[in-house]
Amino acid sequence: MKTNMDRKMFMGIGRFMIPIPQIVSKRGLDKGASGARAKAELLSEEERQVHCFVVKKMAVAKEPITAELVSEELGIEVNRVEEIIDKLEGLKTFLYRSDGKGINWAYPLSLDNTGHEITASTGERFFAA
Repeated sequence: MKTNMDRKMFMGIGRFMIPIPQIVSKRGLDKGASGARAKAELLSEEERQVHCFVVKKMAVAKEPITAELVSEELGIEVNRVEEIIDKLEGLKTFLYRSDGKGINWAYPLSLDNTGHEITASTGERFFAA
């Protein structure tokens, strides 16, 4: 028997994967998408630029990204970059600094082992945030 997994959502409990009814998973997906869209609408072009830069740099650098590096590379004053990073982190969607200094999680990438590994079309491997 072959099962089409394209439209199914599962929840892991221990070693078992339990299917989530489609009506429940669709409701959760719709709510998550609308919440992410609302948060994205709160960002200025400059804030989007910082987030995109951090994600791209993180993929190459493989180490936490600092406000100083962002400032230097984008030509934005470090105080402004720190304000932007604080806002992005405060929204709890775009990035996170585990030590309060370097960014080690920027959606959709994480430098920490999340257990969810992704491979880019270029062959680079990352952990999903």
